[in-house]
Amino acid sequence: MPQPHSVSIIIPCRDDYKYLSSILSDLSNLSPLPEIIVSDASKDHGVVKKICKHHQIKLVQVEPPSRGQQLDKGAEKANSDILIFHHADTNFSQKHYDSLIQSFNTDSTIIGGAFLKDIKDLYPIFRLFSWFHKIYTMHIGTLYGDQSVFVLRSVFFEIGGFEGLPLMEDVNFSSKLRDYGNVRVLTPKIRSSKRKFARDGTLQRKLKNMWLIILYRLGVSPYKLAEMYYIEKSTSSRGGQFSLNSVGLEED
Repeated sequence: MPQPHSVSIIIPCRDDYKYLSSILSDLSNLSPLPEIIVSDASKDHGVVKKICKHHQIKLVQVEPPSRGQQLDKGAEKANSDILIFHHADTNFSQKHYDSLIQSFNTDSTIIGGAFLKDIKDLYPIFRLFSWFHKIYTMHIGTLYGDQSVFVLRSVFFEIGGFEGLPLMEDVNFSSKLRDYGNVRVLTPKIRSSKRKFARDGTLQRKLKNMWLIILYRLGVSPYKLAEMYYIEKSTSSRGGQFSLNSVGLEED
């Protein structure tokens, strides 16, 4: 009979107070209750501290801001045998939770994976190709950060985690995870906020992400790419608030 699995959910955050409060409310209602860790790099740590205290959530503060560092530091504080890296603006229900637990309980060869991305609202024109997206993602596609990547804790540290990378941390980790062993892409599909594409334009943002990934594949350093991205983002976001959660090259 399989041993029950314990789960830690790690949430990187920077200034996403509204989304953070909402997702913590949802996650706090999961059964059995997982360990929940917020890895924060907000300008105002006090706000996040109050939110986490209200929900009785473990908080890790990280400086300077770096998505890879936040994820790695959160994992170091986790005590469970399965780690889930989840974005604050992405939904996560009891059905997602049950699907993950059941998968590990029925297949002892699984080392990690992610959830299938719901792209119907984001890319309506591609609805007819959703079957291709599903097959591609399940077998060879990159597992992006907004797909709630999960992994056995032991495997996470064996393959070096996210290596503290400020950009491309999910692309790098996905490659290592697929090379290491049996990866599973689960349903139900997971959905994220469309705010970033609504702000930047769907096609423009998608092409920008693809270009950065191409540069990364060609050997450009993630640190150089992050510097380029931050400069561009800072220029285009003057007068507004910039959230690190918009830095990852997720599909949303």
